[in-house]
Amino acid sequence: MRDPYEVLGMSKNSDPEALKARYEELKKKYGEQRFEDGESGNEGARLLSELESAWSVISRDIQGGAKGDYSRVENFIRSGSYDSAQSELDAISEHDGKWHYYQSIIFYKREWLSESRAQLVLAVQMEPNNEKYKESLRKLDLVMGNAGVKAEDMGRTQYGPYTDGGQYTSEQYTTTQTTTGTGAGNACANCMCAYCMTELCCSLMRGCH
Repeated sequence: MRDPYEVLGMSKNSDPEALKARYEELKKKYGEQRFEDGESGNEGARLLSELESAWSVISRDIQGGAKGDYSRVENFIRSGSYDSAQSELDAISEHDGKWHYYQSIIFYKREWLSESRAQLVLAVQMEPNNEKYKESLRKLDLVMGNAGVKAEDMGRTQYGPYTDGGQYTSEQYTTTQTTTGTGAGNACANCMCAYCMTELCCSLMRGCH
């Protein structure tokens, strides 16, 4: 990670109000850029994620280095208090794989999928042998790869066309997709993605221990 003050284009000796103003300026700029098409949008999402990580360090410096607690982060996430969860996470000084994993959960809960993925990538890079992080990233990639997924459907359980209400496994989905017509294939794709989103959300929350 780059020096957080370098991300803002300022020095550590800058006035706290000037730092905050610069952060807000860049946040607005990158927040708008991430909705642009193509590579520009991807770059905006990356820069916004980097900015948020940088600001978490800078704000902690401004506040005197207060320590955060992962159990409190988890409790805030479970109660839906995402601003409080973010503040608590920002207070944790060591940005290791676990930190980025929790950040990915907060972004996911806010329905910021691109930002969530960027944090999961960092978590996997820092802990390449952590199967929980890799599995979460695999599921999120599967979700994001389907254009028909709507953010408001995240976490809802939807069922496949089985009469017993069972859900497709990835193997059954692949077989069905290649042996049925377009309409059925689209239905199966929507089912599978909804299932994956539910599973991803559950796996992320199971990781909060």
